[in-house]
Amino acid sequence: MQRITLQDNREIHFQIATENDIGGIISLYDSVYKGSYTLKDVQDPAIIRKKIENPNFFWTLAHEHQRVIGSVIFAIDPLNKIGKCYAAAVLPEFRGQDVMRTMVLHGLERLTSRTRLCDVIYATTRTTSVAPALVLEHLGFQSMGIFPNVRKVKSFETHGLEVFFRDGCFDLRRSPPLLVPEVAEFYNIVSEVLGLPGHQSIDLPLSDPRQMGEPMVFIVERDEIKVLETFDRYQDHDLMNKVFFPFIDPNLLFSSEDGKAEIFVNFNEMDGNGVIVAYRIEIDDLRRVLMWFCEAASQVGMRYIELLISAYRPELQRAAIDARFLPNAYFPAMRWTENNRREDYVAFSRSFERLDFMDLHLVDTNRRYLDAFMKCWYEMLVRCQPDFDEEWRLG
Repeated sequence: MQRITLQDNREIHFQIATENDIGGIISLYDSVYKGSYTLKDVQDPAIIRKKIENPNFFWTLAHEHQRVIGSVIFAIDPLNKIGKCYAAAVLPEFRGQDVMRTMVLHGLERLTSRTRLCDVIYATTRTTSVAPALVLEHLGFQSMGIFPNVRKVKSFETHGLEVFFRDGCFDLRRSPPLLVPEVAEFYNIVSEVLGLPGHQSIDLPLSDPRQMGEPMVFIVERDEIKVLETFDRYQDHDLMNKVFFPFIDPNLLFSSEDGKAEIFVNFNEMDGNGVIVAYRIEIDDLRRVLMWFCEAASQVGMRYIELLISAYRPELQRAAIDARFLPNAYFPAMRWTENNRREDYVAFSRSFERLDFMDLHLVDTNRRYLDAFMKCWYEMLVRCQPDFDEEWRLG
């Protein structure tokens, strides 16, 4: 069990979370966030107990005597050798004294050095302060993008994507990625930061983002048990076009009335955050499906939707952009494939809220990603404007 001594001689010890810590964990996050935290992972005793008992979670706590004063969770996907570091919290009186750095470092060493369970570990950081990003950068994390207006705590916040790459993890990376111009803007930054080779540009025809095609009506299944049963069945029988969003399970299923499109989504009702986890589509026009899905999603309260797309599928990248999803992050070597290669993925998002970047504190690289995102946003805005010769514009 590791210990550190603070400047005022208080001693902090670190240990793996147990069932006896559940009350202390809930109290910690309530004290830090005053009830505004949106993840149930640290609020629901049953969920906390389940994660503590799950070998694919590594949960470290910081204690002062018997009081829980800090916490960080590592989720592990052993199949893809990827980890997620999240829900990091430290009581205000203990910040700036190496508590968080020690907890994260302990997890990194365990998962990438001592056990080699993970080739890559990622985290998202709040941008209301540069401190979280700086802590991770000092530990070897690299900035790979931003998530504009992704979560709502007191107001909508933009988060940064930080990734730790184990030495040698790029040796088996698939290259080159096949990218449309908008995504290439992000890859150029990533390749400069990491020293990666170039990409192959794929310039595909644009579609008018104002034209949504024939209407599609979606029926929403809200019974989480039924959604998970359907998801598992489709996954077991390889019935879905795309299944990759690590560490997240669906709790909603959007099904078109004609049965030709089904989209599995994880939806957080507290802040309106939505993530497309998987889909099954028997229609050639993915763009049309995404456009009408977004209409249905907004009706159930979704304010932000996120989607992962392979960096080797430029036709899907173009369809997403034409459906008003914008690239916001690039994750190299994210997924381990059956061909024994690590493949890159691109994060896309669509927000229904007015973008607000007034309270941002960004490290330099994340500011470059924001510039790339805003360039895509502006180009989309221009494309969405009606032509001057349209009758209704002329009045």
